[in-house]
Amino acid sequence: MKPFIHLFGFKIATYGLLILFGFIIGILIAVFRSHIYSQKKEDIFYASLFAAIGLIVGAKLLYIFINIPFIVDNFSAIISNPKYIIYMLQSGFVFYGGLVGAIILIYIYTKKYKIDFISLIETLAPSFPLIHAFGRLGCFFAGCCYGIPFNPPIGMMFNESIVAPHNVALFPVQLLEAFLNILIFIFLIIYGRKKRNRGNVISIYLILYSIVRFLVEYLRYDAERGFLLGISTSQWFSIAIIMLVIGVYLLKNKIQNSTR
Repeated sequence: MKPFIHLFGFKIATYGLLILFGFIIGILIAVFRSHIYSQKKEDIFYASLFAAIGLIVGAKLLYIFINIPFIVDNFSAIISNPKYIIYMLQSGFVFYGGLVGAIILIYIYTKKYKIDFISLIETLAPSFPLIHAFGRLGCFFAGCCYGIPFNPPIGMMFNESIVAPHNVALFPVQLLEAFLNILIFIFLIIYGRKKRNRGNVISIYLILYSIVRFLVEYLRYDAERGFLLGISTSQWFSIAIIMLVIGVYLLKNKIQNSTR
């Protein structure tokens, strides 16, 4: 598609630009929702900066971890190819690593400044799928995270990508996931327009996205995702997150019932 654009004489990665745009909109939406959980606007802003750091570091670390065998086997070729090095620095992120990193950094921020973690994460939660949708649009333009071979007109070629196979029509799974993330965002905004039980908004987001991601993975074609027992790394993460959310919910109910 269009991995790079030129603005004012500068060559800018479309992926990074779209992520930045989504991040700004996500912060504005969280600020708009700040009254629901009585959050200070400055806390939302600074916590979002913490989350951005966690997102980038976590997503990159998980990407490197998953691709250690590939990096070791092709180290000489990677080092000798500047384009691939640039790709690994500018893209090459795994969302679940970023999600975990973002939540950890938000938690650290709340502990440092004595803020209620659940209230803050509930305020920020609807922005997560929106930012992710912009990220998937970035993937589409970069030609990464591509889908299975698919006949035109739905199938599209990513001949400008340095990672997608050229002259092969591929299913635009990035656009599908972006669309589904937008639907999750809309649902969370409607559901979360008033204060809900603690943890409900973030829990619903985690469940919905995990289901979406598990299913969408079957339409992915990029081999660098990593597999175990025929299931991709992201599908294993999806299963683990669903089980964790359900487990926390059951434990919470058990504790509440025992104290009555």
